[in-house]
Amino acid sequence: MTPVKPLSLLLLLAATVLSAEPVQLRKSGNIVTFEYVTQDEDTITVQVPGKDSVLTYKWEDLDQEWTKKNSPKVWAERELLLKPAKEEAMEKKKRAQEPEEDPFAKVSTPTDTKSLIRSLSVSMFDGLKGVQIINVENILKEGEIEEATFWKTFNELKAASKPAPYAKEKSEASDKEMGDKSDRAEVKKPEKNKPSTQKSKYSNNNNTEKTTQRPEQFKTFEENAKKDYEAEKKSFAAIGYFRLLAEGGVKGKATWAMLRRAPDDRKAMVTMLRKYEAMAAELAEKPDARSSRNENLALKKHLQNAAEAIEKVNRETLIMELSLSNYCQTLLSDLPK
Repeated sequence: MTPVKPLSLLLLLAATVLSAEPVQLRKSGNIVTFEYVTQDEDTITVQVPGKDSVLTYKWEDLDQEWTKKNSPKVWAERELLLKPAKEEAMEKKKRAQEPEEDPFAKVSTPTDTKSLIRSLSVSMFDGLKGVQIINVENILKEGEIEEATFWKTFNELKAASKPAPYAKEKSEASDKEMGDKSDRAEVKKPEKNKPSTQKSKYSNNNNTEKTTQRPEQFKTFEENAKKDYEAEKKSFAAIGYFRLLAEGGVKGKATWAMLRRAPDDRKAMVTMLRKYEAMAAELAEKPDARSSRNENLALKKHLQNAAEAIEKVNRETLIMELSLSNYCQTLLSDLPK
């Protein structure tokens, strides 16, 4: 036997008590007294006194305020019926007014230096957009680098933006690929015993046309880089920039030339560094972290130096500052190997 729910039982008892209860209903200004039969959330069923037929009316068509005032027992039963629906509606409204908290929106604060560095290491691998390639010649001219060096560094920057073992593997593959393509792109040397067609620099003809042709693979690299940027393929990361800038030399110079033309990447890196700088400062002041206060203050300073150095990199910068490379080296030394 199916158990009867408390609310259903209460309504059943109420209906028994209210059987043949007179109820006044008002519709379109007319008032009629009926004998009450039953009701649900949407309708009420009544009977004309002295007749067998029953009539059902929609509550929405009736003057409900009239019924509430003139037939309180019937209205009390209606309120019992509507109570669960009202409570559910109120709960839905409350949920709508108070949106659910996004678990990812809550920032977890590191509790010690180790967890802070671990979190920083993860953020250093966040994807960045890279440089927008519009005119490679301008980048080469401003950075005073060869195009082969630029594309080799471009590929190494992507590789260095990955975890260390993967980065090394990708870097070696990139070196081999660039080496193979450079060999294929090499201009043929003139054969022996054949007269050279090259004119002397002292020739009277100063309108000699240049025969240097840009290798086809460089054009392919450029097209692919443009497509990746437009597709927002985030193949670069702060760790990649830091690794190559710290290395210095030609690679550091080429990376710096790209960073000058990547304002979105610079902004993201500075925001990330400032965030961890503030965390390190806060951690240094915690009473339970006094033993590592100097360590946290040193980390804070390294993050501050790196952020300030990157803030100085812009399109108006003429030369790469040595301090940028040094600060990158210092901060990398703080991260786990």
